Amino acid sequence: MSVKEQLQRQVQFFHPEKKYSFLRGGFSSGAHAALFGLREQFYNAMKETFSNRVNDAAKELCTNSDYVRAIKCLPIKEQGKIVVLGDSLTDDSQSWFSMIERSFEIVRPDDKIQFINLAVSGDTTAQLLGSVIPAAKLNADLYFSFSGTNDARIQGGSRYKPCTSIDEVARNLASVIDFSKQHTRVPWVWLTPVGVDTARIEKHDFFKPLQASWCNAHISKIAELVNCQAEDVIDLRPHFTELDNNSLLDDDGLHWSVEGHKLATKIIVDQLVNILA
Repeated sequence: MSVKEQLQRQVQFFHPEKKYSFLRGGFSSGAHAALFGLREQFYNAMKETFSNRVNDAAKELCTNSDYVRAIKCLPIKEQGKIVVLGDSLTDDSQSWFSMIERSFEIVRPDDKIQFINLAVSGDTTAQLLGSVIPAAKLNADLYFSFSGTNDARIQGGSRYKPCTSIDEVARNLASVIDFSKQHTRVPWVWLTPVGVDTARIEKHDFFKPLQASWCNAHISKIAELVNCQAEDVIDLRPHFTELDNNSLLDDDGLHWSVEGHKLATKIIVDQLVNILA
């Protein structure tokens, strides 16, 4: 992987404004660029590239009349808020959440619905325990939660344990679900993790120095926990099968390609209509 590719990946998945907003310059693109060792012009150009891909994907999605009809039907009021918690599958600058946001801007521009992405790359269900508190304070009209993939991350080699045991994941999910019910009175929609291409991850230059791998069996157990414990669940697993060498994944085997995010966007919007009906 070239230096340019490494920088593009870092800018795509890591957003300083989420971690360092409390610092002076926390929302300054110039300060963010400096953290990556980039000039502000190049940094903004990279971000614009991701934004353009989201725009193109949303425009394509909106050529489907059923998809547009679903966006129009979703009962989100004018100037409402939609908040999401999660990891890099949502923190991605060209994620499914960004595609839904752009779709609303295309189909319902006058509604000015606010999309707030609190997902942080690398987070596990343990971090959800902290993220759910500021999320609840936002008084949103709808919440998404999409986490669990990183709980199956293994550092140092297959002889070691995943980041989070199944029992701990279950307790983490139970705590977040309970808190959300106690402190909000709106729907929380949970997405199931779907798995990864372990062979691609093992070979990818980004993960080699980290000695990071993922366990699909662990991800599957976590998905079942989400499916059993949460009330409103969109199960993505039937649509993301046989992921080895699958074009729905990025070349790193962990993250989704634009096509993967587009597929997830279609599924989520379609099933959300029934959940919120």
